[in-house]
Amino acid sequence: MKVLFSCTDKPTISRNRFHRQNLKERFIYSECVSDGKTYTSRIPSILGRLPFKMVGQDFYFVSYMGHFLVIFIRLFSNKPIVFDFYLSIFDMMCNDRKVYTPESLLGKITYWIEKKSLEKADYIIVDTSKLIDTLTKEYHIDKKKFVRVPLTINEENVMPKEVEPYSKNFSVLYVGSYIPLHGTPVIIEAAKILQERHEEISLLMIGKGPELKKCQDLVKEYKLTNIEFKGFMSLEELNYYYNACDINLGLFNNGERANAVVLNKTNDSFRVGKPHLTLSTDAMKEAFTDNEDIFYVDNIAPETLADRIIGIKNNPELVKSVGENALKSYEDKLSNAKAKAILEEKIFSQLETTHN
Repeated sequence: MKVLFSCTDKPTISRNRFHRQNLKERFIYSECVSDGKTYTSRIPSILGRLPFKMVGQDFYFVSYMGHFLVIFIRLFSNKPIVFDFYLSIFDMMCNDRKVYTPESLLGKITYWIEKKSLEKADYIIVDTSKLIDTLTKEYHIDKKKFVRVPLTINEENVMPKEVEPYSKNFSVLYVGSYIPLHGTPVIIEAAKILQERHEEISLLMIGKGPELKKCQDLVKEYKLTNIEFKGFMSLEELNYYYNACDINLGLFNNGERANAVVLNKTNDSFRVGKPHLTLSTDAMKEAFTDNEDIFYVDNIAPETLADRIIGIKNNPELVKSVGENALKSYEDKLSNAKAKAILEEKIFSQLETTHN
């Protein structure tokens, strides 16, 4: 079978990279992507070539940030479309980042694009049952369209590795883009409590994003000496810090999106066999159990997070066992091999049966 792959995000990000490689191994493959630095440069390039690339294909695979590509492709073809939905742009822009309101013109346009893309796709890939429930309810989409596939990461550059510890203290790592979803100010407030209690705990925060300055300003205001900031770095360099710190942090914010997602850094943490500490959500509780292969907090109060970090630090045997179980859970539930097997069973074999 012939497949055309397309996406509007960078084709080299981990999720797109996984799909491209997997499709190349499985089908007669072609693609319509762009290496432009911004969406405004990539989108026109893709749209100008896409109708010509579509000729002769048996199905289309639309990956991350391809909502309107699904609508565009459906204008020209009735062939099957597989859509890796990944996340809700409407929820991200209106509820998480609050760029505009759901009632605004942009909010209504975004909602329409998202709804139509889900309606036009034949298979919709998401990573949690909670997200399936949310999208089914929000957009009235047939639940049978959805296929739950774990997030995929760059396993070649993120892996368990013996390294020198980041700090002589118990070390806590945050990796991310400082978006509201992550609740990074809660982490800073918890660090303040840890310092006031004279705990020998070091926090490392890696990345850049909207709430970075707010976090840095709080560190200066509180005169915190237990936090270090680092900017974005390559996965190879980041892999050192994943392995060098004792635990890795997830998200600490409420809301529908927070309740329905599993973060890439969650998979990264499990992949290297390090305990992950995050807010207890429906999406996380689908697959992971507190004190077995993950650590949870039940609310986003800084005191709760600080107390939980202290409790974890004071139980090194539990840290060791949770880390070991996290690695096993990755291999059993989250690995790229697991994702490939699900795609084969739930989508690709179905497409071939229909095609033949």
